[in-house]
Amino acid sequence: MQKMRLSRSNKKTILPIIMTALQTVTIWLVPMLFGHQLQTTIHHTVDNQILLILFVFMFNFLVFDRLTNKISSPIFLSMVGITIVIAALSFSRIAPTIGLLLFTSLATLIPFILPSKHNWTGWLSFVISVTFILPTALFYVQCGFLSASFLKILAVPLLANLFLFFPFFNLNFAYHTIFQLILGIISALGIVSLHLGTYGILGIGILMIAFLTEFFISQNQIRLCLATGLSLLFNLLFFL
Repeated sequence: MQKMRLSRSNKKTILPIIMTALQTVTIWLVPMLFGHQLQTTIHHTVDNQILLILFVFMFNFLVFDRLTNKISSPIFLSMVGITIVIAALSFSRIAPTIGLLLFTSLATLIPFILPSKHNWTGWLSFVISVTFILPTALFYVQCGFLSASFLKILAVPLLANLFLFFPFFNLNFAYHTIFQLILGIISALGIVSLHLGTYGILGIGILMIAFLTEFFISQNQIRLCLATGLSLLFNLLFFL
């Protein structure tokens, strides 16, 4: 009995860290893969990249913790404070625009503090942050400029992430299965229109797997971890 309790406790502790690592790698890889296609060179120091990746890691952990473990408020607020300090440092060390982008991402945490049956705002702000805001900030740090073509190509990953993460922010939404299915169809159409081929077919397959897990896996934490891994795989396929 004691071993079972320890196992459950460890799983609750480890899963958010695993999801955080997967999502952080995804956000870091997307601009790097696109920048490699442009054959650009790094314009900022390694210190700036580490600072930004640390912010990304902390941001992801805080969101996934609210969706899973929900650590005590004092620890959570202390970690939020550290993340705010990192965002403030980016103003002077990187660029004021990057600092503003990071503070915009932090707005994702506000809906978790407010009591609400459905977290639509948190869902939208989280997906926009991990798909648009944070990859754009990293792209700027890695390449030294912003690219309109990079922002346009992020539209399909945005649709995919809206689809993948929707169930976990709106668990009590009566029509969430129908709504998620519509998002999946829109995402599939976006993939077909921009990335038709073997990778596109595999991307659609990833979305289908994510949709089917809702019927075969009952634990939300396991499904969320799987969705984070599928998001990484989807982005790898899309940007290769």
